[in-house]
Amino acid sequence: MTGFSLLELLIAMAITTTSAGALLSLVVAGQSIARLQPEAADVQQRARIATQVLATELSRAGAGPDSGALAGPLSAYFAPVSPSPDGGLTIWYVSGTAQGTLTRTLEVGDLSASVMLEAPCGSASCGFAADTTAVIFDNSGCHDLARIDAAAPGGLVLEASPARACAYGAGAAIAQGEVRTFLVDPVARQLLRRDEATGISVPVADHVAAMSVDYPSDGRIRVTLRFVPALLRQLPDLVVSLDARPPNLQAR
Repeated sequence: MTGFSLLELLIAMAITTTSAGALLSLVVAGQSIARLQPEAADVQQRARIATQVLATELSRAGAGPDSGALAGPLSAYFAPVSPSPDGGLTIWYVSGTAQGTLTRTLEVGDLSASVMLEAPCGSASCGFAADTTAVIFDNSGCHDLARIDAAAPGGLVLEASPARACAYGAGAAIAQGEVRTFLVDPVARQLLRRDEATGISVPVADHVAAMSVDYPSDGRIRVTLRFVPALLRQLPDLVVSLDARPPNLQAR
């Protein structure tokens, strides 16, 4: 009668254990990859969205009125891209066809503005409208934003807030525009876009832990975002940088 010796059994058990361990490690690795790949793809998609939004806003930065005494890029009169007090990046630009000049002095607390629309203005639709934002500036470096409460030919009624910092004389420019600040909420880990006229913030991307802004030479602006995946211990942070050269900020 033949059988297996103890040594043969031990060798067979060792081979079986080794094979089972290798197979199990492959299964675990496959499960880990299956779990991490969607998370990595999600973070990369969030990074793409965030950089696209920032690139679009920076491409508009400094756009000014098309006509009038103060026509041209806003950068000729003030810095339309600047750091915000809370560590964000604030961007100013003219965004619509509603453009004009003040026909009388607008004091800091005034809520009524007399305006002459700049030609050409083909129809009433190119005038100012309620619930929009106006950018006001002059050639002294003063610049403010105002929320329009009501609009009529030749005149605007402005909301009481936000408070303006400057008084403006006749001839100052006023145009429909946007003033937006991008900043990171470190608690919620979100990149936010705040409308400075209304104070309303909307999320642009989640899992953003930090943002830094640098101003290299040649009129470039570099925005760096650090994304922290939800699976903190298994995926490294994703750091993306956007280099932009806003056309309206370049030397002319």
